[in-house]
Amino acid sequence: MFRIALCDDSKTFLEYEKHLIQRHLNKKSIVCQCDDYLSGEELLAQGESMKKYDLIILDYAMDGITGFDTANKIYEVYPHARIAFATNYYDFTREGYKYNAVRYLVKKTGTFESDLEECLEFILKTEPKKKILLELSDSTAEIDIDDILYIESSKHYIEYFIKDQETRHYVRRCILDDAQEELPEYFGRVHQRYIVNLKIATVLSRNVLIIRVKDGETREFPVARNRYEEVKGKFYLIKGGMIV
Repeated sequence: MFRIALCDDSKTFLEYEKHLIQRHLNKKSIVCQCDDYLSGEELLAQGESMKKYDLIILDYAMDGITGFDTANKIYEVYPHARIAFATNYYDFTREGYKYNAVRYLVKKTGTFESDLEECLEFILKTEPKKKILLELSDSTAEIDIDDILYIESSKHYIEYFIKDQETRHYVRRCILDDAQEELPEYFGRVHQRYIVNLKIATVLSRNVLIIRVKDGETREFPVARNRYEEVKGKFYLIKGGMIV
């Protein structure tokens, strides 16, 4: 899931901004969560939780703490935060880049929508690979989340099957419910025993999900009746409607 924090003291503008973002990302079948805050103080109150955001868009001239001061305090908690500024003023552009702004979006121009979309595309292209740290019985392993093909449960253990590592799996003492909490929205619990990376799914029916394991090789998973609707919703967002 792509997570964005929007901070502006205008509720009307927040709704407009959120609409533009969701419309653009929906076209790309990207699952997005936009959280809006009406002040820098409200955003900063999230503390460590701010680290979940892939992008933070701040208004400069808010009531109370300014966007620049908010950015400084965000960096104290989240040094690698990617922050863009949205404001009515042209003359703060140079100042904004002193705060490591990835983009500077001027509200009053007819180009705001296209500039916002370009900002989103830049963040998507430069988004670092998300990793997960697995605590194994005798070691730890850090792996790229997108390299996980599927996870299979067996009693009190689960096994992670990794792209291009057919002979190397990771076994962990854990339950699938806890593993699901660590994963992005594009991983679907298709069955009591399986969580599957829906990005590599090719076909979904009411009974079967098929994923592409590697070139020319696929794997089928049973789809539980009570899980079909949830999996279908995620699959639809990612694939744009390839339901059979």
